[in-house]
Amino acid sequence: MRKIYDAIIIGSGAAAYSAADWLYKENIKDIAVITENRFWGTSRNTGSDKQTYYKLSLDGFSQDSPGKMAEDLFAGGSTDGVKAYIQAVNSLRCFMRLYEYGVNFPRDSYGSFPGYKTDHDDTCRATSVGPLTSKIMTEKLEEKVLFSNKTPLLDNRQVIKIITGNNKAYGVAVLNKETESFEIIEAKNVIAATGAPACIYEHSVFPESQHGMTGVLLDAGVNLCNFSQWQYGMSSIDFRWNVSGSFMQVIPRFVSIDEDGNEYEFLAEALGEKANDYVFLKGYQWPFSFGRMNESSGVDIAVYEQIKLGRRVYLDYTKNSADYSFENLFAEGREYLIKTDSVADIPIARLEKLNSKAIDVYMNQGIDLHKDKLRIAVCAQHNNGGVYTDCNYESCVENLYVIGEATGSFGLVRPGGSALNDTQVGGLMCARHIKNKKQITDYNISFAKVTDELQTLSENFTKDDNTDYSFIKRKMSTCAAFLRDKEECEKLLSEVSGILKNYPAKHKSISSYFYDKDMLLSAEALLTAIINEMPVTGSRGGAVFKENGEIKVENPEMRKYLTISNNAGVRFEEVSAVPVSDEPFEKYLAECK
Repeated sequence: MRKIYDAIIIGSGAAAYSAADWLYKENIKDIAVITENRFWGTSRNTGSDKQTYYKLSLDGFSQDSPGKMAEDLFAGGSTDGVKAYIQAVNSLRCFMRLYEYGVNFPRDSYGSFPGYKTDHDDTCRATSVGPLTSKIMTEKLEEKVLFSNKTPLLDNRQVIKIITGNNKAYGVAVLNKETESFEIIEAKNVIAATGAPACIYEHSVFPESQHGMTGVLLDAGVNLCNFSQWQYGMSSIDFRWNVSGSFMQVIPRFVSIDEDGNEYEFLAEALGEKANDYVFLKGYQWPFSFGRMNESSGVDIAVYEQIKLGRRVYLDYTKNSADYSFENLFAEGREYLIKTDSVADIPIARLEKLNSKAIDVYMNQGIDLHKDKLRIAVCAQHNNGGVYTDCNYESCVENLYVIGEATGSFGLVRPGGSALNDTQVGGLMCARHIKNKKQITDYNISFAKVTDELQTLSENFTKDDNTDYSFIKRKMSTCAAFLRDKEECEKLLSEVSGILKNYPAKHKSISSYFYDKDMLLSAEALLTAIINEMPVTGSRGGAVFKENGEIKVENPEMRKYLTISNNAGVRFEEVSAVPVSDEPFEKYLAECK
């Protein structure tokens, strides 16, 4: 019997399970979660010193409102004001659902939720349950979705195509990785919650199990929003993890080592007498910022320059840098360490006092910060842009929704932890929209063309163990990450487009054939966005842009616009303002059912 789901959700992280649960709450229960591997993905396999969840303040003292929070989300530039307000006004409902499901966010003895300051924000809206906040969120939501709601999980399915017709989504084609056969899964609504295209960079803090499927979405006809805007920062690379927050606030020693084993302490030479101040500030100014490149983000540049020299760069927590002195540290750093009772002789002792769980993260991976140096690089960490969606998180392809990091919710900068809030709000909004909209009644679409294409690929596919496109990722990290060169990007775009034009029906496996095609499509889209957008906008957000060898400074007027792109080019769309409602309460009371 032909099966047509009311909705399918692609992914098994915090965003995907959020959407599945909100759909269930809206009494839309003929749904399924599709995932390539239940235990993969960023939400379950990433974190930081104390991974942040950003929401409206509940500390009992801060004067806050959804309007204030929306304005702070909006203030970074190139951000849609209406979507910022939606994220703010729904944050408490989503946060309290997580708390009720068992995500044990800290409370004081009175019941309020204390907060702290995160990057790109001066409030205390941030909260955390430690280094693994998103993992715990995912596990608690999964428990609710799979075991309480009993939503079906279609595991070991790699989504390779969104099936469309008349600019509407009707389901997906998947590769069943157990049987190595293709399947068609039909649905009235498709929700993609698969994260950013983590596959496009060599230097990446995304877990190796995270790939994304932006290329599949592009192939379905979506547009992108602010796709060039990424977040980059220092991360350990032998074990991929952000070295933000506490890892920087205890002021470790930075050292590079050449091929002969010679050590260099390079920060003081690169940054001068404020080097240790800037390291401390990296705690909550962790993402690279063009606006801070001569201040705290100079640390990122100094690390990158050492790596360019062929050296390996490490953090050393066993001793202070040669120029460290608590008395000479700037006032903010001294006061913070005193207030947190974290004054100690060496960085590891300070970290034990400030956040011992941060040490445990590496100890659990066989890395003992009491004696081991931590190898780092400047890595891609988050895509602030993504698929262009409306305020219901629906793309320009009808019935195709995109939530979580895969959607373009943020602009140039965002408060740390706001992405976790967006995973929950996005699921709520698309579930509500699916419930209230007119559903597909006619389903006269033929899947024969897709079936024939997949059959032809199967018949012509050739196994080739030598097919390897990792050199594209290496070049992307060199010229299209936080330091971008227009001429080099143009050369790489020509190379990527040439591969795609004649993409061969051969690979190490049929699965990796689709992986690499998705990576190439995503890289092509990012290079196109950079080349067409940044000559107009200049350097901004998390990237420095060079044209003809010169840094192109930011045009601040372009902060009033979103960048909408596809492989044909870009256009600029003026942002909407944060909405203000002055309707009387009685109007809404009359509308209550």
